[in-house]
Amino acid sequence: MTGSARKAARPTSLAEQAYQRLEHDLVTLDLAPGAVVSEGLLIERVGLGRTPVREAIQRLAHQDLIRVMPRKGLMIVPIERADLLQVLQVRKGLERLIVRLAALNARDEQRSSLSSIARDFSFAHESFEKFLDLDSATDRLLDECAGNPFAAAAVGPLRTHCRRFWYFYRQRLRLSDAIAAHSSMVRLVARRDYQGAQKASDAVI
Repeated sequence: MTGSARKAARPTSLAEQAYQRLEHDLVTLDLAPGAVVSEGLLIERVGLGRTPVREAIQRLAHQDLIRVMPRKGLMIVPIERADLLQVLQVRKGLERLIVRLAALNARDEQRSSLSSIARDFSFAHESFEKFLDLDSATDRLLDECAGNPFAAAAVGPLRTHCRRFWYFYRQRLRLSDAIAAHSSMVRLVARRDYQGAQKASDAVI
């Protein structure tokens, strides 16, 4: 078994599980922007112990998705349009790097998985939740193909911010255009067309 396969086989830590659950609730606005909540409420919501939830909260606070207010609670960071523009400025360059590396480095089985995701996008239709799931799966696979954990760590929080913005403004988003842009980018990566993939990545952003 290869090192990457051993890594994939490891169980997800409780802290990572807590993070994933809270991130999902932040993206889907189940944790409403601007709301003030308690640590105890998040522990109850996640259904895990205090330590892993606290680690997840610290991680989300570092990513500016939750703000810790001493003796007052935890504030879910409000959504501001100006913040989105700054997020996109940083994310654009990182995504161009990742899709270029993914197009150059992906193994054959990974290219097959990319092609499969591109097909799945065509069946997302007007389901925003399905689109977000595929977007997350695409990001994970592109990171694996690129093989640069530093780029993946840097871009991860920016992607979460973007998905949160998309969910907030989903009524204004032309989902068919977003689906087409994502599908095109993934297909180009699968075909090793790194220049075309970088241009498609700009269109996605």
